Amino acid sequence: MLKDFSIAAHRRAVQVVSLILLHSSWGPEFKWLCNPVLSCHSCVLAWFACPVGVFIHYSGYHLFPFMALGMTLLLGVLIGRLLCGWVCPFGLLQDLLYRLPGPKVELPAWTAYIKYPVLVLLVFLLPFLLTEQTWFSFCRICPASALQVTLPNLFRTDFNGFNAAAAVKIAVLMLVLLGAVVSSRSFCKVLCPIGALLAPLNFISLWKIRVPTQNCVSCGKCETACPSRVAPSSRIARDIPPNRDLDCIVCHECQTTCPHPKPREKTVPNP
Repeated sequence: MLKDFSIAAHRRAVQVVSLILLHSSWGPEFKWLCNPVLSCHSCVLAWFACPVGVFIHYSGYHLFPFMALGMTLLLGVLIGRLLCGWVCPFGLLQDLLYRLPGPKVELPAWTAYIKYPVLVLLVFLLPFLLTEQTWFSFCRICPASALQVTLPNLFRTDFNGFNAAAAVKIAVLMLVLLGAVVSSRSFCKVLCPIGALLAPLNFISLWKIRVPTQNCVSCGKCETACPSRVAPSSRIARDIPPNRDLDCIVCHECQTTCPHPKPREKTVPNP
């Protein structure tokens, strides 16, 4: 395992390298292969397919996405939401935006449940009922699609293709980016359908964050460092891996910041 003091730096390096590698296609592509991170496969530089787009496409044609869903669930069982914290390009963008100065807010806990009806309705049910071309699908409002496809196309055509669909998608993108500035990983917690699909698998994933729970003194440093604000100390104190939470992105920041104090030695009174 990486040394604790270097995990944060390694994570940022992996995020940057992943951003470059996932969007470095010069023509070849593997769109038959899903990479469970938020990255639009309509981008000309993308190598892999986005599972959200694949699910919507298959739902519209009343087909079951065996390979895409199986691959996503398998990775979830193996590593939980590790890709959210280490690989997802849109996650990196949110991390960087939150570092900008300005007022910060904590979203109400109930907002974290919004992503589940988003997954069910906008990815599966409405495309199934109304076909994949429906305006009521997640792809129509996807901020990653707006950033990677809609805006580049508009700039390339001098905004000749600007219409109501583009306006809606760009407006959603602006709101999501603003939310990322004022609240850490707000899109991941509230709206991301990939996060919603992978979240329950955090409880059974083989990947476990190891923190020396026997030495926990409830200093609260892990609470401050956690980008998802999922209160890791409550699980650390109970000897439960801190990534056993729906919204944990397995970033290992709690492990990085833990001071790992030595157990206090019992004092024996002098005879």
